[in-house]
Amino acid sequence: MFKTINIKKFIYAIAAATVTASCAGACIICFANDKKPENKTIHEGIPVPVIMYHGITLDSDKCGEFVVTLNQIEDDIHYLKENNFTPVFVNDLIRYAIHDGELPDKPVILTFDDGGYSNYEYLFGLLKDENYKVSLSVVGSFTADASESGDAPNAAYSYLRWCDINEMRESGYYEFCDHSYNMHSLTDRKGVLRLSGETDDEYRHALITDIDGMQKLCEENCGFRPNVFTYPYGFASKEAECMVKELGFEASLGVEEKINYIVKGDSECLYGLGRFNRSGLTDTDSFMKNMLSDYENS
Repeated sequence: MFKTINIKKFIYAIAAATVTASCAGACIICFANDKKPENKTIHEGIPVPVIMYHGITLDSDKCGEFVVTLNQIEDDIHYLKENNFTPVFVNDLIRYAIHDGELPDKPVILTFDDGGYSNYEYLFGLLKDENYKVSLSVVGSFTADASESGDAPNAAYSYLRWCDINEMRESGYYEFCDHSYNMHSLTDRKGVLRLSGETDDEYRHALITDIDGMQKLCEENCGFRPNVFTYPYGFASKEAECMVKELGFEASLGVEEKINYIVKGDSECLYGLGRFNRSGLTDTDSFMKNMLSDYENS
């Protein structure tokens, strides 16, 4: 099984509780399901729904809160096509907001977290058939271990290797995001949050060592440095967000379930982008209608 699959439901339940907490002085941005206001809010910018996937299986009996079947993903893509949504990368949002690029009328982003080998074995062919693109967040230590093991990869439990990432990126169907090197964990440190008793210098050093370490590995093995950071488990803090920006990331992904509004000339709208968790326990029509219930055409 995937290294983190047994604890994801636990952490997502915490996030969904809409709890704001403090961690040694750091204000945790709890990306959660806020109660919807009674009055509709008028938003500026282009509305962009973002879907968050995790594990992929071919066996419907193995579906769960964080595992979907390839058929469900195919149904999702068909729904979005029939409703005139166009897939974009997070980098398309970046180009629109701060580099004078353009976006289609109804952009949507499909994201896949953690970098499981199923993204190559199962998903790659579907994206080619449907001419669709997705954003994939990779945990550096998982990929480094998979690349060094020499074992034949297995879609049920293996992770992408550097060679897989190169092939997938060159295809044009994938963009890759930094999901930390080794902070995808719920041990002493919760994601990228500060440890209890950790000094400012110690915390800063820990973040730089881990996050920029992943950047350097991507550059050494694949020739690029991701410019999008995906918070492990959605846990973020003001301090971490400042460091993410300082390290050169132009956008970040969280787990708050909300529609994003992208404003030209506004770089801040690119950080803490909300995403809707795609549960394998829900059919496409129900999931999409829930996600798009607050969708507004600008």
